[in-house]
Amino acid sequence: MALRRRRLVAAGLALALVSAGVGGAVGALVAGDDGGSTVVTTAGLERNSSTEGGTSPAASDTVSAAAKKILPSVVTISEESSSESGTGSGTIIRADGHILTNNHVVSGAADGGTLTVTLQDGRTFSAQVVGTDPSSDLAIIKINASGLTAATFGNSDSLNIGELVVAVGSPLGLNGTVTSGIVSAVHRPVRTGDSTVRDQQNTVLDAIQTDAPINPGNSGGPLVNSRGEIIGVNSAIATVGGGSSPFGGTQQSGNIGVGFAIPGNYAESVATQLITAGRAQHPYLGVAASTADENTRSTAASGTGAQIRTMVSGGPAESAGLRVGDVITKLGDRAIPDVDSLIAAVRSHGIGDDVEVTYTRDGKSTTTTAKLALQPPTS
Repeated sequence: MALRRRRLVAAGLALALVSAGVGGAVGALVAGDDGGSTVVTTAGLERNSSTEGGTSPAASDTVSAAAKKILPSVVTISEESSSESGTGSGTIIRADGHILTNNHVVSGAADGGTLTVTLQDGRTFSAQVVGTDPSSDLAIIKINASGLTAATFGNSDSLNIGELVVAVGSPLGLNGTVTSGIVSAVHRPVRTGDSTVRDQQNTVLDAIQTDAPINPGNSGGPLVNSRGEIIGVNSAIATVGGGSSPFGGTQQSGNIGVGFAIPGNYAESVATQLITAGRAQHPYLGVAASTADENTRSTAASGTGAQIRTMVSGGPAESAGLRVGDVITKLGDRAIPDVDSLIAAVRSHGIGDDVEVTYTRDGKSTTTTAKLALQPPTS
């Protein structure tokens, strides 16, 4: 079968971004400290099955309880069109049949394809797309059913490093597969890199990193806490690069313990907007920036950051007194080592939020306050 080749590119992982381009290969390479390479790719293609690790009896009981609560709400999503087919996952978030998933799982349906949803009890339904938000890689679809078991959202902002999490989905089309692990990190900038997204400048997620085994086919499925509440939407995995794939591009391997999920609080907000309005709105700072290079750091700033290249006239940044050439090094309480970190940090706030921006100009560090505004739609 023909499989979609859209990918996510990780930045801010103590790795240097080598390619953030779009199109073509399954994944984009990032160089590691040891000179090796890593590929970060969407987990929406059901090419590999999951690998489960051992757990202690107490942890096993907790995982079992979490799985028991979330499983009735997890579905398998099959997409077929004249040019491609694939399998992903989703979560029922309303009893009337609204299902949360990734945009890359269902985007092919926009070109005349069909979506089929399989519930845990084996029932199948045709599904329609309610709304998509490609820049956040989220989508809502709906089936004609009622009285379904809807999952509940937890508070992803309160996650702790090392906290137990459980991933549920359909790797290799294996419906209802449960794996577990911990929260490895939070606030990992992950670039979606989907070639169908017009707004490439802002396609960066403020992701949760986990070592819970996530494999192709898990995309769109839930990452839940010990209470079985959604705290993330599984979206991407890191794989070791090398070798060619029979499907073209870089060969995709299975889980290596580095997976990424869209935070649940953010996903819930986008989902609500998609259901009520058919589209989602996002905040923006009103700048186009790039990661500060060595020349920038020696003349304009010390340390790393995101250098402003252009600004929106009258936008939040200009109104806050920022100028072209300034290097942003901190947003709120978050350090900004590169441009992807800046985009992810902005996306973690709401429209209208006042945020402190620390920047350097002529070697001097200054702090100002910017009011984030509604990002205009792309043309």
